[in-house]
Amino acid sequence: MTKGAAPSPEPASAPAWSLRRRLTRRVLALVAVGWLATILASAVVLDHEMTEMFDGELQALVETTVLYLDTAQAGSIPRTLGVQTSDSERVLRILPADQPPAPAPWPALEGDGFHDLPGWRVLRRSAEGVVIEAAHATDLRREEKLEAASAFLLLALPLIGFLVWGLRRIVAEATAPVARLAGAVSGRSTDDLSPVGAEGLPRELRPLALAFDHYLGRIEALRRSERDFIANAAHELRTPLAALRGRLELSPDPDAAAAVEAVDGLSRRVERLLQLARQEAGLGLGRGPCDLRRVLDLVVADLRAGGGQPIRLDDGDLERLDVAADADAVAILLRNLIENAQQHGTGPVDLQLRGDGRLSIANPAAVTDLPEGRFARGAGSAGLGLGLSISEALVRSMGVRMARRAGNGRVQIDLDFPLPPDAAA
Repeated sequence: MTKGAAPSPEPASAPAWSLRRRLTRRVLALVAVGWLATILASAVVLDHEMTEMFDGELQALVETTVLYLDTAQAGSIPRTLGVQTSDSERVLRILPADQPPAPAPWPALEGDGFHDLPGWRVLRRSAEGVVIEAAHATDLRREEKLEAASAFLLLALPLIGFLVWGLRRIVAEATAPVARLAGAVSGRSTDDLSPVGAEGLPRELRPLALAFDHYLGRIEALRRSERDFIANAAHELRTPLAALRGRLELSPDPDAAAAVEAVDGLSRRVERLLQLARQEAGLGLGRGPCDLRRVLDLVVADLRAGGGQPIRLDDGDLERLDVAADADAVAILLRNLIENAQQHGTGPVDLQLRGDGRLSIANPAAVTDLPEGRFARGAGSAGLGLGLSISEALVRSMGVRMARRAGNGRVQIDLDFPLPPDAAA
């Protein structure tokens, strides 16, 4: 990147979406389109069938009138009848064939058959010297068709509701394996490398689960190789370093005393490598309980004997404080943190223990911020960052809450140890 140029903005992450919701929406949309097409087709068919029914009614009325006139002894009487009383929606007219037609709601008709006129559908038939006209009002037919369509839709609504409920349930059941697999992956801790397993998964998801288990196996093998290498290397170095230190102490060379200090520093790093390998292998990470007060006394006594910054302990007049942690893991954690404070601080190390399981470690230090991450080192530190890495791994494994803060020339670390269930109660 060119000096002075502004950094390019990071691309915005795509919003998360739900497979179940997307599948449900698309299936429901497809079903809705199908239902609309079915309703439109049904409306066309219903219109056609009801038109035929109404036309059949007109034909039956005309044929019945013709039969009646054929059997009547008296001559036909010209008349206009409303088949339904006072509504004039169905009309029957009997007219002499040789006389001008009487006024009607529709104009005079020429020829027999069906006629579509404004507001009416009329059937004309000539028979036995008379003309018979039977008609339906268009509004009547429209109302009847709308009523039939409304009844059809009303009956279909429960079926549509049942279909929507069934589709949502089917989609939820079909995507349940995906949700279970996602929950099994997202719900595990970062150190859990156990296989997910492909049992109960559909064929589409089995390759994904098997590939994920294969990757987990490779990661576990790599981590095991790393732990074995660290442990073996550290273990093999302990004996030669001890022998070298012994020879240097017995050497009359005046430079040997300075070399002893360097060997001691190397021995401490080897010891921390062993601690790191032990912690990553999960050894010594039981849930106790152990007496934090006694472990703290032993660690402080050992570190005081080794020199370094003085240690001032405020035990809160506690004779015993049980915590839900392994004694060896607690000792490793406290030794690393207090030893770091001695090595990198500029004044006495203050330890304060409280009855609720909190231990504070504080001392003056010429730092403005604290290192973060594995093997991170503070400014001016000659170490390799192993103590901090081991401490962070231990607090995660033991369920200990650790808070670190630096400011005004002072560094403080607060450890909140979990108490046993009976002590917490």
